[in-house]
Amino acid sequence: MRLNHIRDLAVETALASGHTFLSAASGLVVRGDQLFVIGDDVNCLALFALDDSAPGKLVRLIEGDLPRDAAQRKRAKPDFEILVALPGAGVGRLLVLGSGSTSTRMRGAIVDLSALGEAPGVRHLDLRPLFASLAPLVAEINLEGAVLWGDRLLLFNRGNMQFPASHILEVSLAAVVEGGPVTVSLRAELSLPMVSGVPLSVTDACALDNGHILLSAVAEATADSYTDGALLGAAIAELDWHFNLLAVQPLDPPIKVEGIAAQAAEDGLHLLCVTDSDDPARASALYGGGFPMRG
Repeated sequence: MRLNHIRDLAVETALASGHTFLSAASGLVVRGDQLFVIGDDVNCLALFALDDSAPGKLVRLIEGDLPRDAAQRKRAKPDFEILVALPGAGVGRLLVLGSGSTSTRMRGAIVDLSALGEAPGVRHLDLRPLFASLAPLVAEINLEGAVLWGDRLLLFNRGNMQFPASHILEVSLAAVVEGGPVTVSLRAELSLPMVSGVPLSVTDACALDNGHILLSAVAEATADSYTDGALLGAAIAELDWHFNLLAVQPLDPPIKVEGIAAQAAEDGLHLLCVTDSDDPARASALYGGGFPMRG
């Protein structure tokens, strides 16, 4: 399947990279006519209007500045990979989670959308209890996506060449958001197709109205959760409510999709996706396309 370029993710203010654009977009939520995007090498949430191409506004999630040098920034970054809309009255809240792949990446935040026009309400989360419970269940921690599942969160842990399987894990939403004891359970192990000997692994997930789950996945030639590698392939996949793999649609050309959102349309699903360029000098972008609905 083909995704169509809509816009580059330019922002109003220069980021730690020195550029006025996101270069590592990693999570996406659509609420009404607004697009919310998280990047894995910034301390901010970016807000874009869907109906124009104006640069996005930034909401600071963590105080302080990240290093300008790319290698130093990689070591220090919070690695925010997950953005989920939480239920609630009014415009709601957003949940931001780090990947947990290093000790500096075990942070999160709750963003109160009702205050975005003024001083945004941001509450920090210590995710060390979550990752301590998760660690015995996977070979290497690297959370990349999450969806709401009733009063639970389904977390998607990304694989790599050394540990090819991606995993679906379940945790109480309240335990993550409100603190206290955290118990994580393993729900499924996903074995996605290989591309030139490299496994497709999950980079984000979104829940559909029929209970199915849509995944973005990439085949990246890396053997760990820290090092970037060559992109050999990418796909959008569909799971049913029992986590059975229903369909895999390779992307042509492959692009590194790391955030995905979907809305039902008459001819299937309309997708919005954001990309990680793996290069601080190249802008991440918003893409759109269609995905055929299954029963």
